[in-house]
Amino acid sequence: MKIILTGATGFLGGWLIPELLNKSFEVVVLRSPKGKISYQSNSQYFIKKFSKYCREEVLNLLDYSAVEKIIKEIKPDVVIHMAAVGDITVAKDNPKYTYETSSNSTLNLLEAIRLHCPNSLFLSHTTDKVYGNNITPFDEQMKFDPSHIYSAAKVSQEHLTRIYAESYGVRAATVRCGNYFGGYDFNFSRIVPYVIKSAIQKNKIQLRSDGTFTRDFLYIKDAVMINFLLMDKMTNSDNPFKYGSAYNFSLEIELSVIEIVNKLLKLCGSKTEVEIISNATQETPNMLLDCKKAKKELGWLPKYTLEQGLNETIEFYSSYFSEKNKS
Repeated sequence: MKIILTGATGFLGGWLIPELLNKSFEVVVLRSPKGKISYQSNSQYFIKKFSKYCREEVLNLLDYSAVEKIIKEIKPDVVIHMAAVGDITVAKDNPKYTYETSSNSTLNLLEAIRLHCPNSLFLSHTTDKVYGNNITPFDEQMKFDPSHIYSAAKVSQEHLTRIYAESYGVRAATVRCGNYFGGYDFNFSRIVPYVIKSAIQKNKIQLRSDGTFTRDFLYIKDAVMINFLLMDKMTNSDNPFKYGSAYNFSLEIELSVIEIVNKLLKLCGSKTEVEIISNATQETPNMLLDCKKAKKELGWLPKYTLEQGLNETIEFYSSYFSEKNKS
C-alpha cells in the first residue's frame, strides 16, 4: 500500500514511520523546506535518517498546485495528515502561518483527493485542544469555542475534514488525542520531557502554571497504533465506517501538573526543586477526554498504562543524556 505522510518530522511522525515500514507500506513523506517555522531538524526522522527508506518530497503544503501534482502522481491508498505548528508559544507568535498550516494544507489535500483519488483514506490528526472552553470530560458531541490561534487552526481542520466526508464522499476520519509523551520528544516546553530532563540534569523545575491545571495523556506507542486500527476499521466491509467521524483517544486519567511532576520525580528517584512561576495566561486549565466512542465503535483500548509509558520514557532520556554527555 502507498501512504503519504505529512508531519513526518514531528514527534508522532518519527514513531509512526518505522511501524509503517515494518508493515511494508510504501511511504512518501511530504515535508516543509528547511527554514520554515514548522521545520524540526532534531526530530527522530532526521536522527534515524528515515529519508533513506522513504520517498521524500520537499514541498509547501500551502501550494495547491504542488499538492495536487503529488497526489495525482502517487495516487495514495492512505494520507495521514499530521503537519502543524506543534509548539503553543511558536503558534501564538506566528498566527497566520499557524492557521494556514493546519487549515489550508488540509483543504489542499482534501481537494486533491476529491478530484484525483477519491478512494484514498484520509486520517486527520488534530488535538484535544479543540475542546477549548468546554467542561471536562470532553466528548465528541461538544461544540467548539477556540480562544487560541492553535486551537482555532485545528478546529478549521476538523470542519474541513467532516465537510469533505459528508458533502463530497472523501473517506476521512479525525483523531483527537490527549498529550503525547515518549522518547524522542525534544520539545522541552512539554511537561513530561521537561521534568525528566530537569531531574536527570538536577536542574530546578519551573512551572508556568500554578500546578493545578489538569492534563490527560497518551503514550506515543499507543498513538502510533491508532492509525492502523482506523485504517482497518475504515476498510472493513462487514461493519461500514461512518466517514467524517472524529474520535477521542487518551488514558482518561486527569492529573494536575503538580501531580504529574511529583509522579515523574518519584519514578526518576529525584528530589529536584520545583518552583511555581504561574505565567500561563492562554492555556486551557483542564483537559480530560471521554473515549467511550472509540472503545464502542472501534474496540480501542490503550495497551500501555501511564506508569509503563513513563518508565520507558525515563529509560530513553536517561540513555540519551548519558550518551550525549560521553560525546
